[in-house]
Amino acid sequence: MSLTVMRTEHILLRPWTHEDVDALHSLWTTPEVRRYLWDDAVITRDTAEQAVESHLVTAEKHSIGCWALHILPPASSAAEPIAGFCGFRFIGDGTEIELLYGLQPEYWGKGLATEACLAALEYLWCSTEYQGVYARTDPANRKSVQVMLRLGMTHELTTESMITYVLRRPGRPYATDANCRL
Repeated sequence: MSLTVMRTEHILLRPWTHEDVDALHSLWTTPEVRRYLWDDAVITRDTAEQAVESHLVTAEKHSIGCWALHILPPASSAAEPIAGFCGFRFIGDGTEIELLYGLQPEYWGKGLATEACLAALEYLWCSTEYQGVYARTDPANRKSVQVMLRLGMTHELTTESMITYVLRRPGRPYATDANCRL
C-alpha cells in the first residue's frame, strides 16, 4: 500500500518520489538541519538517494514512509517547493517505528513541524495497525523535544547522546473511527 496525499491548513504532504532526491539532499545538507538529522555529517547525493529508495520500499511493503512537505500559500491550491519532510521508518532491523521530521530553517518556530506530524500520526492510527511510535533526537535539540511534547509523547529515556519519546496508539479504534479523514 502506498502512502496517501494529505492536506492540512498550511501544508500539503505528499509521499516521496525518486524526483525528490535533489531537494531532500539540499535540505539534509543545510547546516542547521543536518546538525541533528545526520549528526552534522555532509551526506552525499547517493546517500540521499538510498534513503529515498529505502523509504519507497518500506511504504510499499509496510504502509509507512515519508512525505515531502509543501507550504500552501494563502488563497491558492498551488504549493511551494519542498520545505521539509515528515514520516516514519523502522528503528534498526526491528519492528518498532520512529517518527522523523525536518524543515528548512526559515519555517522553524511556526508550528509547521507539529502540524505535519499530527497529520502523519493520524495516517498511522487510521491506516495501519502499528501500536506505537518513537521519536528521538539529541538532548540539545530543544525545538524538536518541544514538538514531541506538543504531540503528546511521553519521555522514555535520556542518554548522553539521545533523548527518546514514545506515543502509544490511542484507545479508540481509529480504523473504524468516523473522525479519520483518510
